[in-house]
This record gives sequence, structure tokens and C-alpha cells, in this order.
Amino acid sequence: ADEPTGALDSTSSEMILNLFHQINEEGQTVLLVTHSLRAAAYAKRVLFIRDGVVFHEIYRGEDESRNLFMERISQAEFMIGRGKKV
Repeated sequence: ADEPTGALDSTSSEMILNLFHQINEEGQTVLLVTHSLRAAAYAKRVLFIRDGVVFHEIYRGEDESRNLFMERISQAEFMIGRGKKV
């Protein structure tokens, strides 16, 4: 899904993201392209892509909260934006 929550209100966005999460929990792979930290935090794995190449990835810990994972995604984006290795 390419930016599936971009044009939605917050309630509808939450519904869609929860649906993707449920689909994934049932064993289906969900590929989501987004610039939204909130949407990315629903994932188990986040890939950072630049110029068509995956240059960094992070995984969500099994017991890691969505908020903590969102913070780690944000920190990775910040470091990457400054040209630092993460």
C-alpha cells in the first residue's frame, strides 16, 4: 500500500493500520510505503530506502511498544538525515 493513510482522518487511518496489522498477524505479508512515523510503527520491520536502494533497516522487538518503536524510527531518520551511520 502506497501512503494508505495520507488522505484519511485520524480515525479512518487507525482503522486501516489496525486492519493491516490483523492481516499480517494472520500470516500475510503487508508492504506499506509511507513517510508517516506513526504508520511505520505498526510494522515489525522498517526499511529505509534512498535512491532505490535499501540502506538501513530496523526491527521491532517482540515486546517493544509501538510508541518506543516509533521513537527508534524517528531517531534513525534523524541520524540518517545527518549523514551518520545508525
